[in-house]
Amino acid sequence: MNDSEPPNRTIKSAVRTFDILETLRDLESATFTELSERLDVSDSTLYDYLQTLVHLGYVVNDDGTYRLALQFFDFGIRARDQFQVHEKAREPLETVAQESGAAVWLMVEEAGKAVYLAREMGEQSIETHERLGKHEYMHCLASGKAMLAFSTDEHVDDVVERHGLPERTHESITTRAELEAELETIRERGYAMNEHEAAEGVSAVAAPIVADGDVFGAIAIAEPVARMRNDAHRERMIELVTTATNETELRLAYQ
Repeated sequence: MNDSEPPNRTIKSAVRTFDILETLRDLESATFTELSERLDVSDSTLYDYLQTLVHLGYVVNDDGTYRLALQFFDFGIRARDQFQVHEKAREPLETVAQESGAAVWLMVEEAGKAVYLAREMGEQSIETHERLGKHEYMHCLASGKAMLAFSTDEHVDDVVERHGLPERTHESITTRAELEAELETIRERGYAMNEHEAAEGVSAVAAPIVADGDVFGAIAIAEPVARMRNDAHRERMIELVTTATNETELRLAYQ
């Protein structure tokens, strides 16, 4: 669920529906018994909800195993296409993946979190737990910090107030003072880095996409920490990611 303040009056049936859907998302698939054990709802009520969701086409029942239907894929594509930067960054993202050999992500912000909007995989890319559509805390990602660094102070305050600065790993930023110092460094050099901050063993470099004073997103390269610690290699990754964001900014401004 979103970490924003709840409305004065919530619709319990809507909350329950999305509890079921999010549980299915997290489990990938589940039997009725597995869902019943996870959800605070009677079996008869759960059955009615599942039957309704199956009837509407949002859940599939494969011989007693429930999963999310591809109806959500259509929603996701429509939601992604609302971000103009997705189309503008497509070619720069492909170029960076080819030249770096790494995993390259296009990130945007929504409701104070960083969202994985698009991905290109290079020949030497590593598989992580990140996935398209995943929402992540901004302060522990190179891309999230890059976007925050070029946002207003008021917006940074709002993000921290809404989501806090939770410790994802022992390297995560956890205080406002640490975050402000990091953002100032990012503003000075024009790119952001992280090392072990979101996941052990993973490092990333990212640069923001800023056009007409607005932050449209960020492009990030993710690699094993050992690879990124090589000075010459790291400088090459920084060059690639900043070139890609500059090209995307020009596409946003003139195409």
